[in-house]
Amino acid sequence: MGAQLAPLNKATLQRYINGDHDLYRDLQLRLIVETTEGVAVGAVDLYQLDPRNRRAGVGVAIAPGHRQAGHAKAGLQLLVDYASEHLGLHQLWAEIPAVNDPSLRLFEGAGFAKGGRFNDWIRHDQGWKDAIWVQRISTHHE
Repeated sequence: MGAQLAPLNKATLQRYINGDHDLYRDLQLRLIVETTEGVAVGAVDLYQLDPRNRRAGVGVAIAPGHRQAGHAKAGLQLLVDYASEHLGLHQLWAEIPAVNDPSLRLFEGAGFAKGGRFNDWIRHDQGWKDAIWVQRISTHHE
């Protein structure tokens, strides 16, 4: 997911929840990941949609108390299937902090391949971190 710097207030969140969203106007889509009991535990995103080249960035965020339970894997797989089968996207990509081994394993397990390394790509309080770029090409035919 993108780097949100400004805090979100209740009114902003309410407008987003009740808003009129259009993937091709907004060039992004956020889907909430829920447990089978209906508890929201995170989100999966498509962002920087490029309709001409049929590709988009992917983000996954799961609340700390709900990690290691398969929610990220299930959410990512559903997003990959939706992007390919329903949106007709040819390619998905993500930038993952090089030190985030669980996320790298998650994306590799979903068929994403490492494509390159961006040096000093992500700024942290402790300095700069590298990022790994991963991509997944759809196996569906045009």
